[in-house]
Amino acid sequence: MKDDRNHLTAPRVLTLLTFVFSAVQAHAAKPPKGFEKIDQEIVITTMEAKMMYDKASFSVKPNAKIKLVLKNLDSLPHNLIICTPGKKKGGDKGKEVIDAVLKLGDKGVEQNWEPKGHPRILKSSGMVQPKEATTIFFKAPGKEGNYPYICTFPGHYQLMNGMMKVSKLSDSSRKLPPIRDLLSYTHLGNFKTLTDLRKTKAVNVEEEKKGLISLQHAALKKNSRDNYGIVWEGWIDVPRDGKYTFTYDTDDGGSLAIGGKEIITRNYVGPAGKPSKGSIALKKGRVDIKVEYYELSGEEHVSLSWEGPKMKRQYLSDTKTSGGGNRGGGGNSIPVVAPAGEAIIYRNFIAGTDPRGIGAGYSEGVNLAFSADSMSLDMIWKGDFIDGGRHWINRGQGFQPPAGDQVITLNRGIPFAILESQTSKWPNKADGKMEPRFKGYSLNKQQQPTFKYHFGPVAALDYPAPKDDGSGFTRTITINVPSPGSAGEQLYFRVLSGGSVQSGSERTFSFEDDLILNVLNSELPPFTRENELLIPIPLTPGKHAVTIDYTWK
Repeated sequence: MKDDRNHLTAPRVLTLLTFVFSAVQAHAAKPPKGFEKIDQEIVITTMEAKMMYDKASFSVKPNAKIKLVLKNLDSLPHNLIICTPGKKKGGDKGKEVIDAVLKLGDKGVEQNWEPKGHPRILKSSGMVQPKEATTIFFKAPGKEGNYPYICTFPGHYQLMNGMMKVSKLSDSSRKLPPIRDLLSYTHLGNFKTLTDLRKTKAVNVEEEKKGLISLQHAALKKNSRDNYGIVWEGWIDVPRDGKYTFTYDTDDGGSLAIGGKEIITRNYVGPAGKPSKGSIALKKGRVDIKVEYYELSGEEHVSLSWEGPKMKRQYLSDTKTSGGGNRGGGGNSIPVVAPAGEAIIYRNFIAGTDPRGIGAGYSEGVNLAFSADSMSLDMIWKGDFIDGGRHWINRGQGFQPPAGDQVITLNRGIPFAILESQTSKWPNKADGKMEPRFKGYSLNKQQQPTFKYHFGPVAALDYPAPKDDGSGFTRTITINVPSPGSAGEQLYFRVLSGGSVQSGSERTFSFEDDLILNVLNSELPPFTRENELLIPIPLTPGKHAVTIDYTWK
């Protein structure tokens, strides 16, 4: 995937649409019968002089009515053909259609480079001339899966391709990459300064599908890891207004620009270990990011993170900082990471829970801390799990905070108690009748824990399951009552405490400005009181189940 054009230093094409599209002539498209009302509109733009679509993927729901607009800002004609998944479930990117185009031979021009009637063609835009646009309407397939889209103009397919994902999950609930639409441009040369790098042309462009700054895809000469540079361009989603601080560490040099403003400049040759910081005030929403990096010789390293209001440090690179950034209180950073499709347990001192706290990190990007002292699910957070450096190197002491962000303290103290009435004050500790006892935990095939504990004679199995899309947890607690309680006794489960709890409906609640909680299953209705959410549990013999959905806002 060679690209011998000068690397673009202007903002990404998406930010230029306001100025450029006035020159694009759109073909009016009257909705066909049945499409007067659509479910979703998709706009895809060809990137001027880059031979690429501006969207590497988009998602639609099964059977949704779709309006797709293709805007061609380029100086060459392009089309967009959506293909069926094929034998490789979308993995071939529609190459069978391209092979059919090549077989057209001389007929290709008159057929606009489209093999009419090919069984893998789901929908076609037709060829769109430079500075023009077209609109197509179609019903999304009913079957979930990956549906490639491609440009079939000769020589365009390798760069001009993407994926329509048909899924019942919406884009907003899908786990999104840290940096969206991320592209990396490789430069070759003997770079000692940023000026040296900026004078050269990119020799290769890659789509970084994981959305992370990474050195893995640099297109270098064989057996060489010296004398190159990479420029990454994409955008990040700012969660809220405020001041954000970025930390950038490199070996050798580089720079960071946010929203077109360069906030970090590392114009030197030398080792990593002294990260540079830059702060900028940002508004909620999308903002462009551009990262430059060059490696002269010797060791190579690049790491980038950011943090801001209600957001702890989040890494935008696949490498953690090599120095100065360890939050473990000294020593090297050792990120604790769950294997793909599994969970991992961390039993050590975790800030925000009790000394016998148990951490569980899930590969879906969600984490929790459970107290084996009080039997409470104390905290949940997103992103990175925890840094084991403090405790695993030289037997470091102290409590280690979560490594991710959006940390929410759900409840501290005992979660179950017998109250005389709904207005009775929650006890600071359990009485002798309801003494908590931790009974350990079991792990399923995915190494996900189910916590086991008793409150007096009442036994509980507590299973928090991560959602596949990384948006939160679904927690099921099964309570076994062996014998009836005394007359008038009522057991209560405290789900939330210590923050503002607002009712959205009978079983839906918001906690602070961070969490939506749905009580999916309980025999008795939940209720709120000052800074608390309680669920009554019958003290009748047998099993009683409570299921709760926790979703970050």
